[in-house]
This record gives sequence, structure tokens and C-alpha cells, in this order.
Amino acid sequence: MLSRIDKILAGNGLGSRNDIKRLLRTENFSVNGKRITDPGTLIDIEKDSIARNGEPVTLRTRYYLMLNKPAGVVTSTDDPLHDTVMQLLPPPFSAMKLFPIGRLDIDTEGLLIITNDGTLTHRITSPKSACVKSYYLETAEPFNTEALIQAQSLCAKGLELKHGFVCLPAQFERTEPQHIKTEWAFLMHICEGKYHQVKKMLHALGNEVVYLKRVAMGGVSLDPELGSGDCRELTGAEVAQLQRTGGI
Repeated sequence: MLSRIDKILAGNGLGSRNDIKRLLRTENFSVNGKRITDPGTLIDIEKDSIARNGEPVTLRTRYYLMLNKPAGVVTSTDDPLHDTVMQLLPPPFSAMKLFPIGRLDIDTEGLLIITNDGTLTHRITSPKSACVKSYYLETAEPFNTEALIQAQSLCAKGLELKHGFVCLPAQFERTEPQHIKTEWAFLMHICEGKYHQVKKMLHALGNEVVYLKRVAMGGVSLDPELGSGDCRELTGAEVAQLQRTGGI
């Protein structure tokens, strides 16, 4: 597939279109051994060989990142009031036109997938994909054994929220506490992503979420070695897992 060289280079984090125009004039870019200065030159990254100052340039059209989102930043590409998750990306990713798959609330932490693959994003976020998202949460109050069994039963058959909305079946279970806020820790596994859904579900169960962190999505788990606010590229196996979840 043919694309403009300035678009391809910009998409790979070498700068804006204007930056690329300047680079093509001031540095030695070549395609199949021939010097290129015209930003409108059409290339096929699957077939053409590209070099910068004599060094081969490896180009890609799709990027997939795992970000460990901290609290206090919004899941958006731009926001006039708050810092966004995109501002956490290091070069060269910060110069690319990437976007998050789905959203996490401003006070919710954890796994966020950032990409430029619109097809995968659409399929993962489509209700038809039934993409399972897992959350670690701590509650304001404990659940005794009887209350937990009842909560699990209600979630499994589809918990009803305010205004008659019924959630799709979900799983609710105890887990080892990390003692972020309290000692009462649980995992919630849902396959939809309504606004404040996990918080609303716990409210409907007579409790409140005091800490929330997404730990898995579409079969991909948050890397425990990834610090808060840090990101890394997904492995090939992780990308393939997301694609299977999205039905690609």
C-alpha cells in the first residue's frame, strides 16, 4: 500500500509533517538507494528499503502499548483542565497519533492499552466482543460469607442498577489485599464498560469502592514490573491475544 513518506515518518515518531519536511531537506533520506527530498513521495513500507544518513530505517504502521495509568490523569488525547494519559508517553510514542482503547476514570489506576489500530479498538470496545476486563478493588466495608455469596449470585445472573439497567453476568471474588486503602479486597470481572460501572455495582450491593485498578483486559494482564505512569510495547503474543478477543 502506497503512502506519503512524510506521513509514514511522522507516524513513526520522527516529528510533525513540518519536521519531516525539514529533515528531508537537511538529512540524507533515501528510498531504494535514491535520495528523497519531496515529502509527497509515495512509498510502500512492505516493499521499499528506506535509509536515514546511510542507516536502515525500520518502519511500522501499527503500535500497541501497555500503560500503567496512575490516578489523577484522564483517559483522553486532549483535555483543557487535566493532564492526559498521552502526556505520559515517552518519545518516540509521544510524537505519534495514538489513542487509548476504552477509558478509565480519573481516579482509577491500572491497565490501559494505547494504539493507532482503529480496527482493533472498535472490535475490542464493541459489546459483541464480550471483552472481559478485570478489576482489583478495595471496599469501604467487608462482606461476610453470607453477603459475599449473595453478591456473587446477583452478579452472576446480572446485577440490576438504578433506573432498571441490568448488567451482563459478572464474576465477583475475594483476593489478597494490597492494603492501598482498606483490607477488604476483591476482583470484579465484567464484559462491558458502562460509566462508573464497577463503582455502581458495588453501590448496588450495599458497599462502596474506595480503590480501583484494572489488572487485565482481553486476556492481557498488567505487567507487575511496570511502574505507575510507565509504559511498554505489547509483546507479539499479547497483541495476538487482543486480536483474538476482538475477532480479528
